Amino acid sequence: MNAAARALLEALDGLPERAGSPWERLLASIHRYQDTAFGKAHGFGEIRDEADFRERVPARNYEEYAGWISRVADGEKGVLPCGEVIAFERTSGTSSGAKLIPVTEGLREDFAHGMAAWLGGWRERCPAVFEGRAYWAISPPGLARGKTAGGLPVGLDGDGAYFPNGIGARLADWLVVPKLSGVTSEVFAETAEELLRTPDLSLVSVWSPTFFLCIDAEVERRRPGKTWREIWPQLALVSCWADASSARWIPQLRERLGGIPIEPKGLLATEGVTSIPAGSARLAHECHYHEFLDEDGNHLAREELRVGTVCEVLLSTSGGLMRYRSGDLVRITGFTENGIPEMRFLGRKGIVSDLVGEKLAEEAVAAAFEKADVCGFLAVDPDVPGYEVWIDDVGKAPEVVSHLQENPYFEQALALGQLAPCKPMALNEGWVKGFSAALALKRGCRIGDVKLPVLYQQQSSGEVAEWIG
Repeated sequence: MNAAARALLEALDGLPERAGSPWERLLASIHRYQDTAFGKAHGFGEIRDEADFRERVPARNYEEYAGWISRVADGEKGVLPCGEVIAFERTSGTSSGAKLIPVTEGLREDFAHGMAAWLGGWRERCPAVFEGRAYWAISPPGLARGKTAGGLPVGLDGDGAYFPNGIGARLADWLVVPKLSGVTSEVFAETAEELLRTPDLSLVSVWSPTFFLCIDAEVERRRPGKTWREIWPQLALVSCWADASSARWIPQLRERLGGIPIEPKGLLATEGVTSIPAGSARLAHECHYHEFLDEDGNHLAREELRVGTVCEVLLSTSGGLMRYRSGDLVRITGFTENGIPEMRFLGRKGIVSDLVGEKLAEEAVAAAFEKADVCGFLAVDPDVPGYEVWIDDVGKAPEVVSHLQENPYFEQALALGQLAPCKPMALNEGWVKGFSAALALKRGCRIGDVKLPVLYQQQSSGEVAEWIG
């Protein structure tokens, strides 16, 4: 076993065991932080059971949490029901642009327990991942860092900062870390060069398979005709998204790997961990307290879940977010021997385009056109991949794109070339009728029943142009 990998596993083994059920751990936290502003506003001192919790704390999305988070960002203490906020991490939002997610020591411990379970599964199923070096891409490179009005850091300093210091340092020792120049266009070339200098590469863990394929294009340029199996015979596993919109890239990825197994990632976001890969993804019960809402928004008790149930996941974490609506939809696929739900990620609740991890929500697209004071819509082109900006004043297309780039993941995907540059497309005078008629025919409804989308998923390149071009 690689010495750095062994040290990381030993550090994870040293994590204190979490006593009690997820609810018992959460209840202790509720009472611990009953005197915070959030705790007082929601009667934490009166909460005795899960029914009390649901009654007093409404399920909230980020926008509904934004006021509380802004108070913390401005420097106010004792706001959220958690320990001291040590930093914020930026992630994509909807109409509000980027989201700031509070990071606490408790949340980092939550993530560490998730990592311990994840890597513990590798020890049983695929121990060869620990024989050499690992390449992980946890956070997108180059996202701007800064400080809030209250002086708190925005953006974590390296991937190891997602975990407690001792574990983060051991992880950093194991990883292959490309020496990036800071020029985003060179990220993939420089990463490929560093990997090719690592003959004992045994694990690759990335988010989007398109991110991997961008690295692969540089690898293939340097080793034409060679698969990853041929270049790195010790490479035991590649971990990446493989569900929802990412599924379409897996056959191409599999071909380039040359027989190296692919493990679909669990459902992990900056806000918290929902599932952990364990053969199939299962609920990350050691990390947080999870709840489930059916497709109509009704609460589902865990014992009410059945194979085939589609639900949205709520998170209550040590980062101060309680009953947080993740927006992630999952389908229950089974249960472990211990009754832990197994699940598959279906996509985001609502209308969201996520070709390469950019998470463009319909609300954000509508806001971008509104800010630019133009009429139009965004058409997703999965074959490129990229976006067409259909607009009645084509000269304002760059302004629309600029507003869309308030989403840091969309901006990063453009900068890295994961998405092609947005293509301005001029709308003609009869576009509303032509588009409505085409959608009515496609959906089998009356033209008067068609609601024109602001974010439209084309089935293939040129679909919209055939209708209204």
